[in-house]
Parts: sequence; C-alpha cells; structure tokens
Amino acid sequence: MKTAKQIKQEIANKQGHLKMPSLTFVICLAVSALLWFLVALSKEYTVTYDYKVNYIDLPKGKHQVIAPTTIRLTLKAKGFALLNPKFRESNRKIDLSVTKLLDLTYKEESIGSWHFTQAELTDYLKETNEFGEEFVGVELPHISISTR
Repeated sequence: MKTAKQIKQEIANKQGHLKMPSLTFVICLAVSALLWFLVALSKEYTVTYDYKVNYIDLPKGKHQVIAPTTIRLTLKAKGFALLNPKFRESNRKIDLSVTKLLDLTYKEESIGSWHFTQAELTDYLKETNEFGEEFVGVELPHISISTR
C-alpha cells in the first residue's frame, strides 16, 4: 500500500512534467506553415493604398498648387509583388506633373484651375508607367487643381 507522501509525489511529478512534441511533428508543422505561406502569396490580390502627391512641373508663372495632398490608387498583383518595397507606406509617394497632365488631357494652361476626371487621371498614371502592370485605377471620382 502507498503512503500519502508517495501519492503526493506521483501527482506532483505528473503535473510538473511537460512532454516535448516529437521532432517529426515540429518538422511537419514547419513545412506545412511554409507551404501555406507560399500558396497565400501566389494568389492575386487587389489592394487600395493612399499615396502622398507631390505636384511638379507647374505651368509657367504658377508657383503654388491648391489640390488634394493624397490620392487613392488601386493595385492588382500577386502577393509576392505586393511585398516589393515600393508599396511600403514610407515609399507611397507620387510625383504628379501638372504640365504633362494638361498635355495629355488637352486642357488649356492659361485658366489656372483644372478639373480632371477619374478616367483622365488613370490614363495619365498608366502612361507614366510608374506602377507597371500592377496599377488598376484611381479611386477618386475627380481631382481639382488650382494654381496661383
């Protein structure tokens, strides 16, 4: 017959001892996580990012732009392509050439205030090819630019 002290020791040993998972289980778990990660990144995703706009190439005699400071762009690419550093938040900046945008849309320079539609902005950004084939379109319905 076991004494109370022996029973207490057996209970303490069972509770305090953790069995480590086998090496085979750990390897299978790591391989399955790696395969899941590769499959998830090989799918095609559509994402929308906000880009800070820097207006450059102002028409002659114009020094200041009054326009939105951010623009929302939609991109479509495989997960691996979206890991590219150019899509990181710190790199989400775009230079928008007002003169080239005016030339592309055939708007007069002398007015000082222009209204660009979503289609015009999308065409301009596709023509500049800054985003490559990942670029889908602009989310804003329009953008108004005024200069002084």
